[in-house]
Amino acid sequence: MKLHKDYYGYYYPNQSQRAALAGLLVVLFPAFFPNLFGPLGRASPSIFSEWNAPKARHLHLLNPALLLQSSVEQQSKLWSPLPNQGWKHCLEEPKSLSLTPKGSTGYIQVFLDGGLNQQKMGICDAVAVAKILNATLVVPHLEVNPVWQDSSSFEEIFDLDHFIEVLRDEVSIVKDLPSEFSWSTREYYATGIRITRIKTAPVHASSDWYLENVLPILQRYGVAAISPFSHRLTFENLPKNIQLLRCKVNFQALAFVPHIRELGETLVNRLRYPPNRNQDAASDSQDGTNQIEKQGAGKFVVLHLRFDKDMAAHSACDFGGGKAEKLALAKYRQVIWQGRVLKSQFTDEELRNQGRCPLTPEEIGLLLAALGFNISTRLYLASHKVYGGEARISTLRRLFPLMEDKKSLASAEERAKVEGKASLLAAVDYYVSMQSDIFISASPGNMHNALVGHRAYMNLKTIRPSMSLLGKLFVNKSMEWSEFQHAVLDGHKSRQGQIRSRKEKQSIYTYPAPDCMCQA
Repeated sequence: MKLHKDYYGYYYPNQSQRAALAGLLVVLFPAFFPNLFGPLGRASPSIFSEWNAPKARHLHLLNPALLLQSSVEQQSKLWSPLPNQGWKHCLEEPKSLSLTPKGSTGYIQVFLDGGLNQQKMGICDAVAVAKILNATLVVPHLEVNPVWQDSSSFEEIFDLDHFIEVLRDEVSIVKDLPSEFSWSTREYYATGIRITRIKTAPVHASSDWYLENVLPILQRYGVAAISPFSHRLTFENLPKNIQLLRCKVNFQALAFVPHIRELGETLVNRLRYPPNRNQDAASDSQDGTNQIEKQGAGKFVVLHLRFDKDMAAHSACDFGGGKAEKLALAKYRQVIWQGRVLKSQFTDEELRNQGRCPLTPEEIGLLLAALGFNISTRLYLASHKVYGGEARISTLRRLFPLMEDKKSLASAEERAKVEGKASLLAAVDYYVSMQSDIFISASPGNMHNALVGHRAYMNLKTIRPSMSLLGKLFVNKSMEWSEFQHAVLDGHKSRQGQIRSRKEKQSIYTYPAPDCMCQA
């Protein structure tokens, strides 16, 4: 490159050379700052990867929904609690004999990955395995959450003393290994093949598998570490006392630490008794009581809005963000899963007709409106991060202006102990969800499954969206609101918390009857 000399003796490029340098910088900029152009992290979308803010896709339904007027009868039916379904808890039945002779056979360690609800299921299974082996359980080790990078330990999430006390007569539990086994750490097992680590536990292993493969190691070495452990115990052909023990852990022993429960209770109180409620009551007394709003007074619904970038990319569906969004999600699939998850061979319409597309915030808002929720409904949003941010949520907020979340209900000081920790934030949402009058999840997943099971156990109203029905309804762009609402109401009559008995291979944590419950 030939440079020109100026008056002071400095060399500088001419105009064409400056243009060439600028072009080179544009080309090289993404290489030096990849995070700005590519979604390399699961929790943080890139700045420039999605240019087009998502717009409402169902205006033919949205406009009538915004003008919707619910009847008093509809509101009364919507908020009424579930009737008694003829089931009761049966966790306090006489304990049967253990499967092996009395006396601890050694110490069991488990290393659990996944999010909060997957870890909860793993803890329940770990207690059951310790019971099967008559072993002493070391408080489970929670791995760093691979999605949200959360390193919260068991005792930071769950009330450890309560956990040990509730299970005191069932299984021996210790907080730490005795000094002679202090070498048996997570770091020890990460540095090589170890004879005391069991890596071969099959998914849904039987009790016999543990007796044949883990018990001999316990008897010989006094300790055994099982990793990986997620979904490593069957739901079938187990003694009733083992099934009941899993239920006892899930529904009684696993209580959150006090500060999570306190924050959760604060949020619940502010949802039920908002500051302007007294003013509203005075206005009602002057203008006449609003019977429709009265039906929902002091009540709230929790919406678990599971619409993160992982789910959007994995589904291969079109969410209205245009070509830029499609390219960004395709790149995300390639970067995160290295080609293991490819774009589906089905068209977007075929995927929706099969119920395989997660509901967007707009679509879940239309479902709620069709079910009878309205602008006076207090809606709590249980969600970590929503793909598309506020632009994606704006339509939902138009339908439900009284929508709240942790940040809108609690101050930064009140949230300080849980802020930035995904598992603790999820625990707060779980607590609030269990206190709500109605719970609904936008798409299936571990949080959905855990709360469906827990609320069924407590006989609480839980609406399960029919994904296949809704997919077909949203594909039909000529459908009028009245037809849409009728189809939604008709299709969800039996999806509002009715007890469903567990079928073979289904999870005891999602379907607690009949393993955790007895017919009254």
